[in-house]
Amino acid sequence: MTKRLLTIITLFIVGLLFTWGFSAFQPHDGFVVAQTKPMNQMNQTSQMNEIDQIFMNEASQAGIGNIMLGELALKKSNNAQVKAFANAEIQEQQQVKSNLTRIAPQAGITLATTPSPKFQAAMARLSQLDGERFDQAYMAEGGVNAHLENAALYQREAAFGQNPDLVSLANGGLPIIRQHFNTASAATDYQFAQVSQTFNEQANAPTRQINIRPVPQ
Repeated sequence: MTKRLLTIITLFIVGLLFTWGFSAFQPHDGFVVAQTKPMNQMNQTSQMNEIDQIFMNEASQAGIGNIMLGELALKKSNNAQVKAFANAEIQEQQQVKSNLTRIAPQAGITLATTPSPKFQAAMARLSQLDGERFDQAYMAEGGVNAHLENAALYQREAAFGQNPDLVSLANGGLPIIRQHFNTASAATDYQFAQVSQTFNEQANAPTRQINIRPVPQ
């Protein structure tokens, strides 16, 4: 009788242990369920701050806008050096777009698909100009203004960004931005904070010949 009782107790304990062990692997109410994102995506997302997010949005919008202006320059300009500058700018922005497109899914960011309103407005105005007036306006907007804005955007990301891929992209882009800005400044005789030439006067207003230095590749 005693032996039988011991056997029953032993089987009962083994059954409890088996049940507890199996249930430890099952999801329970009140317990945190594991994240469904891949670990590398979780790490990338945790390494994003607001500066990174703003950079990705504004850099993608600027890229679309500058490619759009560059393509317009290739169609409208007859100046070989303006076309060379536009080609270099398009190549620069396509590389930025490629890098942002690679980083965006890991960071959980949806990139902009349209340029900002200021680029759309500049595009509308430039489309109305021809000849040397177009060349001057394009080099002022797509050359000087765009690269002043990009320099500030990229410098902020390089200094305050948290995502290492984006900080690296910003640091790598700054020398190219400086190079293109210097080329556009020389072509337009731009000096910092000077009153810019206006492109809203009559079409027969005097113009100045654009003479751009060759753009380094």
